[in-house]
Order: sequence, then C-alpha cells, then structure tokens
Amino acid sequence: MDSDAERTLLAVLRDREATAVTTLAETLDAHPITIDRRCYELQRDGYIRQPSKGVYAITDAGEDRLETHVNEG
Repeated sequence: MDSDAERTLLAVLRDREATAVTTLAETLDAHPITIDRRCYELQRDGYIRQPSKGVYAITDAGEDRLETHVNEG
C-alpha cells in the first residue's frame, strides 16, 4: 500500500474510531473491496483491528505509525 493511502486511511480511523468498510469507502471515494484489502494489510501489520465483521478501528501501533508519517512528511 502506498504511504499516502495508508496515512489517509489511518487518519480517518483515528478521527472516527470504529468505522464500517462501506463508510470508509464513501469517505475516501474508493470501492469497498479496495478499502477492505487495504484494511486487511493494515490489520496484518498490526495498525488496525477488526472489532466486528466489516468494521475497523485504529490500534496504538496505528496511531504511532500515523504520527511517524506526519513527522516524515
């Protein structure tokens, strides 16, 4: 996943807390399948978690990752 897409998705999850894939897709103007794939990658890396089916939330590691992106950019 490119860093801009990662940063944007993490920022939305930080601001909205637990959010459904469909809402993320609407917010980011992307297809839900694309968002689901990106969320899978971020979850695999420990940056987000899935509290229920189709819903994602940022983790402490995700907050740290987002902060790192902000300081890099």
